[in-house]
Amino acid sequence: MVKFEVVAMVLAPEQHIATFVAHYRQRGADRIRVFFDGDAASIGPFEGAEIVACDDAFWRDLGMARPYGVENRQRAVYNHAYRQSAADWLLVVDVDEFILGDDAISDLLSSIEPERESVIFRSVEAVYSDRHDLSREYGAAFFRKPYGRPYCSVLPHLVYPGSGGCFTKGLLGHDMGKHAVRTGIADIVVDIHESKRNGEPLDAARNVPGRSKKPLLLAHYDAISLEQWRAKWDRRLEAQDLLEAGRKRTRQFELYAAARRQGTEAQLFRRLYALGAIQTFLLSCLNLIIPHKPNDLTV
Repeated sequence: MVKFEVVAMVLAPEQHIATFVAHYRQRGADRIRVFFDGDAASIGPFEGAEIVACDDAFWRDLGMARPYGVENRQRAVYNHAYRQSAADWLLVVDVDEFILGDDAISDLLSSIEPERESVIFRSVEAVYSDRHDLSREYGAAFFRKPYGRPYCSVLPHLVYPGSGGCFTKGLLGHDMGKHAVRTGIADIVVDIHESKRNGEPLDAARNVPGRSKKPLLLAHYDAISLEQWRAKWDRRLEAQDLLEAGRKRTRQFELYAAARRQGTEAQLFRRLYALGAIQTFLLSCLNLIIPHKPNDLTV
């Protein structure tokens, strides 16, 4: 049977790390490594996972100073974990990202052609019903799908009036997905969304159907709850260490900073992450959302 490991770099509360670990244990990961982006790693109910503090000693052992940008810290951690991996594949994700679908991850990876060195899991993004309690963690009622032209330049402005300029291909987070990469390859660099050789992305398998005839998806909880979303953006405002955020993510940053000053974060959250009946109907007609049972992280 194909074995896979999971690696993530996190700066998150214990309950979110525990949820992440439980999900990937249930998904059959042979090893889960969580690198805590701070001097002292969280201590919690993380049975089945290795928690590593990225303190000064950690960076010294890697032979480098702690990179200022969070993206460069992620790359260093991922490549460190890749070199140490004993499994067939390494799955690179964040603490708010889960694999959605009926098929086993190991079964899907075993079906990838030998010449393919990587597989990309397409992003879908957790969103909430405006009828539900937005403080409920992992309370998403839907996952919105990414989309390209001709929709992407017009549809966000229709679905999210006044906020359409924040969306990239219909999502607030990333639309690039995340990936698993075969281990033991000497001449590649593991990056955040894909691995590369000589600066060029590997020839990756995409939208691979499993036994269910559907691909596995990357379920991204860009906002686990209103409170978590507020805490995440507060940290980003303080740290200012997102060096590679795109123009539209930067626009979100600016809107949040203004809302924080005015005390209107909850209203902004609703505009961005909560769907009303008309929005839900429109996206459903276009096959751009997936209904979801809140708090169901079993798949």
